[in-house]
Amino acid sequence: MAGSGRGRGRAAFTFNIEAIGFAKGASLPEVVCKPPPLFPSTDNKPVPLKTGEGEDYMLALKQDLRGTMKKMPYFLAVEEDREAIERYSKKYLEIEKERAAWTPDWRRLPREMKPSKKTKKAFCRIVNQILQQQLELQVQNQKRQKAPSLKVIWMC
Repeated sequence: MAGSGRGRGRAAFTFNIEAIGFAKGASLPEVVCKPPPLFPSTDNKPVPLKTGEGEDYMLALKQDLRGTMKKMPYFLAVEEDREAIERYSKKYLEIEKERAAWTPDWRRLPREMKPSKKTKKAFCRIVNQILQQQLELQVQNQKRQKAPSLKVIWMC
């Protein structure tokens, strides 16, 4: 079992070292143990920012637009990290009520986003209207025939 060629003897490369540019017996490059620099060195300095009346106006316009967007009711603010122990008080409950009370202007949003409530009452109303029409037709037919019987079935 001994001499199977594992673990003993001289280590040998499985590929030809001369193919990648090293001569036999030459020293291999040193191992780099430090990280590369954070930013590569730049030969050219960056171009300075444009300054002037036009750029100042555009900056003020941009800041005004951002401020207006933050004041709109559609702006969702990032919730701040709260303390580990927090007691609920009227103040916090009022804030939650204000957030829950907000309803968006559905004319500005697509119809698919508007929540719809499907209730049984609407169905019952439609069925009752149909039954009411049938009842009126039966009443009219009875007046013509002058028969005393009426058949009415109420669903809801």
